Amino acid sequence: MTRRVLPVLLLAVLLAGCSGTSSPVSPATQVRAAIVATAAAGPSRVSVEGRTAVAGQEIPLQGDGVLDPRAQAADLTLRVPSLGDVRVVFVGGRLDAQLPPSASGLVGLVVGGKPWVSVDADRLARSSYGAPLGALGVGTSQNPARQLAWLDAIRDDVREVGPEQVAGRDATHYAGVVDLDRVPGAQDPATRPAVDLLKSQLRSSTLPVDLWVADGRLVKVAQTVTVPAQGTGAPTSTTTALTFTDIGGAPAVVAPPADQVADLSGFLPAG
Repeated sequence: MTRRVLPVLLLAVLLAGCSGTSSPVSPATQVRAAIVATAAAGPSRVSVEGRTAVAGQEIPLQGDGVLDPRAQAADLTLRVPSLGDVRVVFVGGRLDAQLPPSASGLVGLVVGGKPWVSVDADRLARSSYGAPLGALGVGTSQNPARQLAWLDAIRDDVREVGPEQVAGRDATHYAGVVDLDRVPGAQDPATRPAVDLLKSQLRSSTLPVDLWVADGRLVKVAQTVTVPAQGTGAPTSTTTALTFTDIGGAPAVVAPPADQVADLSGFLPAG
């Protein structure tokens, strides 16, 4: 009996030792790999849900469209209360917006009857209009596709929250913090002012995010941006969530025809 048991015990010890040599993949590594996989897939369908809370009031935000992190492009139709549907397209560093008929009287004289208005996205982010128009950029006036690239700067202390359902799929929820000093563009003279403005508004160089991963891809990302009160104003808190479906199967994002667009960048203060 002893001769039979001893080899079995030795085999068990060896197997235990071999299994101990492979360490589990960290949550941060899994999240980063999922971000890369989703970006590499190309254009994806995306739904947007959020709300902005200011001075005791909540403004809901909903929408859907296409997001292409690889091309840093987005085409979203957002349902804005008291205004209607606003379509925003980010391509080549510009923000093009197709305003609903309810807004035509406000800007008709300026745009000369053209259905689209356009501004330089980085210049908007640097200007004083960046914060109040932030809801149109999904949390800030930055291109939401570019913001996904910021997730590359997520810190190593990502933690696993647990399993959850996202759009009918089994996913794993993670929580982490983005280091804004390390995001792409933080040191680029063209985009650094926008990053610095966000840091000054947050009074912090970090941004907490929640992420959901399914089948090795990022299927949802959510964040809350709280801007402390400025002077006598009230603090503003904007929560937004992007949910990805049809990853890599959506059409490419295309800018509207140039002859249908009125450029309003000249109305922004120089930044």
